[in-house]
Amino acid sequence: MENIQLFKVYMNDDLQSVLDTLKSGMITQGKKVEEFEQKLKDYFNYPYILTLNSATAGLTLAYRLLNLNSTRDSVISTPLTCFATNAAILANNLEIVWADTDPNTCNIDLEDVKKKINSSTKVLSFVHWGGVPVDLDKVEKLKEYALEKYEIELSVVEDCAHAFGAEFNGKKLGTHGNICVFSLQAIKHLTCGDGGLIFLPNEDMYKRAKLLRWFGIDRERRSLPGSDFRLEPDISEYGYKFHMNDINASIGITNLYNIYYIIGRCRYNGSYYNEKLKDLITIELFDQNKKSQSSYWIYTLKILFGYKNKFMQFMKDKGVVVSQVHARNDRHSCLEKFKSTLPNLDKVEEQIVSIPVGWWIKDKQLLYITNCIKEFEEGLNINITTLDTEKDLTEYSELLYQMNNTKKELELNLLEASLKSIYILKVDNKIVSTAKLLIEEKLYDPVGHIEDVVTDKDNRKKDYGKTLIKYLKKVAFEKYKCYKIVLSCKTELENFYSKCGLTNTGYSFTSYNNV
Repeated sequence: MENIQLFKVYMNDDLQSVLDTLKSGMITQGKKVEEFEQKLKDYFNYPYILTLNSATAGLTLAYRLLNLNSTRDSVISTPLTCFATNAAILANNLEIVWADTDPNTCNIDLEDVKKKINSSTKVLSFVHWGGVPVDLDKVEKLKEYALEKYEIELSVVEDCAHAFGAEFNGKKLGTHGNICVFSLQAIKHLTCGDGGLIFLPNEDMYKRAKLLRWFGIDRERRSLPGSDFRLEPDISEYGYKFHMNDINASIGITNLYNIYYIIGRCRYNGSYYNEKLKDLITIELFDQNKKSQSSYWIYTLKILFGYKNKFMQFMKDKGVVVSQVHARNDRHSCLEKFKSTLPNLDKVEEQIVSIPVGWWIKDKQLLYITNCIKEFEEGLNINITTLDTEKDLTEYSELLYQMNNTKKELELNLLEASLKSIYILKVDNKIVSTAKLLIEEKLYDPVGHIEDVVTDKDNRKKDYGKTLIKYLKKVAFEKYKCYKIVLSCKTELENFYSKCGLTNTGYSFTSYNNV
């Protein structure tokens, strides 16, 4: 049996420079910190980067830098993240307003954010889940909306703990003009043993943060001629002991040499899963934004139909470590007063599991993990086929009878000419959902029409219908080369169709092959 870990510490084989630092007698913040910061500025092509002793320190410092008022200002944040994301908000005595989770990405739901912006909102906080960037173009639109409607200059704090090296619109995260914080903790892409980075949007904030990370002391003024090197100059604003030391910086410098390999391997592994798992029925993959490039710190997928716990136990038995990774923060008792209704997160948390994707996962392990997942699905006896047997016809008519309450004989007569256009999803040899795919021939590219989507009344909260539509979209685009598919715009099904990735055009719900 394999023993494949979900996380692993990367450490360069050549640690001589770290040993040299340990023996140098100079191990707190010094020349190595300065060297590490310069190398990071070169890597990111960005000037306002400071090292810290943790990402939590960076997040705490971020809110301090924004000069917020704890009696009236609030932060919109995500609860699906490491607790550190929101602990920093509590440490600054600020109010939290929870935003829901986008079920298509596992990131913060920006549509829900817009609904919750009001006159007290001063900051939007989010994590780039798994290394997948939040759509920063849409974030900019939210900043414009807050300014126009409430005359608020909305600040943004990006928790980039999962996302070292991830890119949006061709630029690395951290360089888009917001306050951004990265983690250099043990199991991250780049580790210093422990540590963090804060990216500032301008020089003034950078200079202030540089003081506040070390009590507010101007270290450069301590060494002026004629001064006592042990005595600090005047402190105009108190700060913290948040600085990095030379030991951690030396580890960071050594590991940074291999960062392109680390992230490159993670991306290769993530792309492998994207291709090999895309056709499974019981697995739903998250959307890939064409404007972004994930760093794949974790690879999260959704296990459908209520099989999450069974899947996790199956993978454990196979020697593959899997996990949800982070618990939702809003259920902690210290955050009780901020509790709100988050229906998307309620559903997402029932489904998400992360599988190993890191640099240590080689081709042999990739094949083993994907084969394990396929074996899990095969053991569930779930499949999608066209309707072609007498037993299927009987069960199908029962489903239509649930929906239309019409005579079953009439429905059966209507079926005879188009059985191959009817698709059924079976669980344990019983039909639980069905839909019809009709192909309309056009002069150039055909159009697919999905009709009569029905799910058994006892199974309508298990995503069977959504899964079937996803399957039919694929059949229409790949087998029949349709350029679009269309569903009739029934009011009672609008929410369902939207969850299937279809766009309401006013007359129908439509999905285009090139979108």
